Parts: sequence; structure tokens; C-alpha cells
Amino acid sequence: MKEGFRRMFKLGVITDEITKDLRRAVEVARELNLDCVELRDIGGKNVKDLTDADIRMVRDLVEAAGMEVVCIASPFFKCHLASEREVREHLQFLPRLTEIAKALDTDLVRVFAFWTVGSLDEHWDAIVERLREAAGIAESEGAVLALENEHATYLGKGCEVRRAMEEVGSGSLRVTWDPGNAFCAGEVPYPDGYRAARDYMVHVHVKDAMRDPAAGRHRFVKIGTGEIDYEGQLRALLEDRYEGCVSLETHYKLPGDGEKSTRETLQGLREVLRRIQQ
Repeated sequence: MKEGFRRMFKLGVITDEITKDLRRAVEVARELNLDCVELRDIGGKNVKDLTDADIRMVRDLVEAAGMEVVCIASPFFKCHLASEREVREHLQFLPRLTEIAKALDTDLVRVFAFWTVGSLDEHWDAIVERLREAAGIAESEGAVLALENEHATYLGKGCEVRRAMEEVGSGSLRVTWDPGNAFCAGEVPYPDGYRAARDYMVHVHVKDAMRDPAAGRHRFVKIGTGEIDYEGQLRALLEDRYEGCVSLETHYKLPGDGEKSTRETLQGLREVLRRIQQ
């Protein structure tokens, strides 16, 4: 690894958190000695809509920087469960997502579990049925769907994604663990959420947050300055010998400056890593 301190996992970033200009985002990621990048929005184009020419451009940029694409951060199943039209549309573009992932030498496609409308218990069976259907497509395409716990969807907590993994029962459906989203969903991210999700975890997003009583909601902050126990979380990743990627999903935004926001967020992450390895 590129840091002076020991770690087993890779460090990466979702490129459009820096800028939607992929060339500049990759330059910054290289300057920051990151190992990999994750793709979501490139020049205003969603990753699911990349053409073959776009893919070649991405490969060239990332390979020239000495990095790798670790995950396709797709919007799959960020749709309404009750809309058969929306669900079918997403299932139709899933094979293209797996094709894009393979062309960029990764098997991970980040996915979700539908916008929350009503209670989880009320819709549980339908969620499991749709996730199982998607996992079957991924298995046939040789890809892994990395289900992110997202607080705006039905499955926002570690305990919820674990339950989904157990019921779907497919090796092609695994977890993208996001402590920040778990916090926003009302779960204690570490240790509670992490311990529930870790057996199925293949990818990690990191962002920090704190409650803003004045605004009546949460807000995102530099890693290490919020309410999430990142010392405990990162120590656990090291002790559990996690070998995947910890990917910055900055969300903390200085006005109009995603690059500076990401630099500060990474600095906070590295400060926490240094503290726990002293």
C-alpha cells in the first residue's frame, strides 16, 4: 500500500465527489496516492449510460494513472417498488451495467433497495423477490451486486441488509457498507450496524455526519469530526482483515469546491488511521 502505515484495504474515491470532469478527478486521486476510483457520474452522464467509446476513455485515464476501477456506482433499484414500469426498466439495464463493470475489470455493481414508501415490513416480501431476481441476472453475467444500505431506501441499516442477504441467499448479492447512511437511518453504525453487515460486506463507503438540532436533520462533515466512531470502525476493518476498498463518498461540501472537500475528508480519514496504528 502507498501509505507509510500498515493497512490491508485499498483507499479509493467516487470520482464525481471531486468533480464530474473525470480527467481532473483521476489527476486528483493520483495526487492523493489513492489506489482506485469508483464511477458514478462522468461529465454529467450516469455510469449506466456510458458508451463503448466512453469506456475506452475511462480505461485509458485510469490505467495511465496507475489505478483501477473498483466499483460501478450505479443507480440500480433507486426507483419505486410499486411501479412495475420503473422496476422493469432497471432490470433491463442491469445486463449493460455488468457489461460495463467487466469491461473496466471489476465485478462489483453497487445497487439499492427502492425508495421508501410505506413500512419495510409491509413490502418486505416484494423487496426480497426483486432482489433475488436481480441477483439471478448478475449471477448469469458473472457479476456481484453490492447492495448499499441507503437511508432513503427501505434498507438503510446494517441489520436490514443482513436480513436481506440471508433471505435472498445468493452469492451474487452482497453488501456495500456505509456507516454514514446507517447513522442517518438511526442506527449506531459501529459497532451495531457493522457487526450485522460485515459477513456479507464486499465494499465500503465512508462519510462522516452529525446531528444538527437547529435544522432538525443531519449534516455531513470531515471524517473524524462527526458522531460516527471511525476509530472503532477502521480498527475493526483492520482487525477483520478486510481486503476490499474503502471508498470516499465525501458528501461534506465546501461551497463549490468538491476537490478541497475531498482532500479534507481524506486527510481526516488518514489522521484516524494513524491514531489507531500508533
